[in-house]
Amino acid sequence: MIADPASGAQPPTQDPMVLSQLFSITASIANSTATSVDATPIPPPPSIIPIVELVLGTITYLVIIAMTVVGNTLVVVAVFSYRPLKKVQNYLLVSLAASDLAVAIFVMPLHVVKFLADGKWLLGIWVCQFFTTSDILLCTSSILNLCAIAIDRYWAIHDPLNYAQKRTPKFVCGVIVIVWVLSIMISVPPIIGWNDWTAKKLVETCELSSEKLFVLYSASGSFFVPLLVMVVVYVKIFISARQRIRTNRGRSALMRINHPPPECRDGAEVSRKVAKRASEPLTKNGSGALGRKCERQPLVEAETASAQPLKQESSKLADEDSSGKTHSEDTITKDMKYAHSVTVKKLDKEKDEENPANVLRKREKISVAKEKRAAKTIAVIIFVFSFCWLPFFCAYVIMPFCESCTLHPKVLQAFTWLGYINSSLNPFLYGILNLEFRRAFKKILCPKSALEARRRSR
Repeated sequence: MIADPASGAQPPTQDPMVLSQLFSITASIANSTATSVDATPIPPPPSIIPIVELVLGTITYLVIIAMTVVGNTLVVVAVFSYRPLKKVQNYLLVSLAASDLAVAIFVMPLHVVKFLADGKWLLGIWVCQFFTTSDILLCTSSILNLCAIAIDRYWAIHDPLNYAQKRTPKFVCGVIVIVWVLSIMISVPPIIGWNDWTAKKLVETCELSSEKLFVLYSASGSFFVPLLVMVVVYVKIFISARQRIRTNRGRSALMRINHPPPECRDGAEVSRKVAKRASEPLTKNGSGALGRKCERQPLVEAETASAQPLKQESSKLADEDSSGKTHSEDTITKDMKYAHSVTVKKLDKEKDEENPANVLRKREKISVAKEKRAAKTIAVIIFVFSFCWLPFFCAYVIMPFCESCTLHPKVLQAFTWLGYINSSLNPFLYGILNLEFRRAFKKILCPKSALEARRRSR
């Protein structure tokens, strides 16, 4: 711009200092706005359990609780209400059912509450201590009761005569008291200070103590030592049962050699008895056929002696009918034939009872069947017990000693509930596999059908 000399005014000039200040103020305002926006924390999306997982998990846990309560209640009621089950050894099953029932009432529901809270503990410190102590106490008593049942069965098989005198109600109740005292000794130490708990840990998560020495102590007493005892005891039971079966087989074979069946020793005498009671003459062919049958099959009962008189009887009836006999004579002949058949069956039954070889064979078959059933039961018991509790106790022992190891909370939760499932399966393993327990359960659940079956049997 050119200045007008006439007016004497000068054009306005722009101060560069003012402009620089304006730019600096604008930049500082922009920077402060950006930093304030960046510094504002964005809240993370809330962690919510999916609805499907929540519903399915809750239903599954409630079903496990219901099965445990119903099954163990049935065991207790059956032992005290069904007369054949009122035996001293079944008191151990009552103790086992009581501990499993307590797990379902006092421990499992608190785990469900924790699951619904997504792993957080909302019930305070005192309830947390009660929860953790009850968890260790009741699960340990359940496992130790299983161990006591195994030892009781071993003593009953290994030394049946002496142990039958020792197995009194006082003795069995003493064993039950020892089981519960040991369970208390294993579960109480965290309350009296042997733990690594903090108030924050108990309030937020409520987990079991991870103090290394206590973990080794509790895991050994609650699981690993009882598992070793159960495996050794049940293997000895199986070996003892096999030795007994082999002994019975040897005795049976010796009795067959030394004591042949009665019909082979005195076949002619038996044939005379049959013929005399049937009022029929004895033929030589009858005794000869009997002797030939004994030579071929010495352990099979002979029926030839009774068959020959029946053939003669039928031939006589045909002759009498053809010659025109009266109806009364025909009736008398039929009565004689019926009496003859009844006499023959009675003699056969007496021979079976008198034959020691047949008795031993029946006992051998029963013993073999019992051996197979016992082997299956032992295998099922050890497999189920190990399958249910081994994952939890392995994780329980490994985690405190491996700082770099991590286990997802849901996996640990699954291991915990897998151990609880053992409490719901015990009534089926130790109850339903027993015939008397099955009858008792049927009588309790279906009293009408049980009464009808009893009437039919009468």
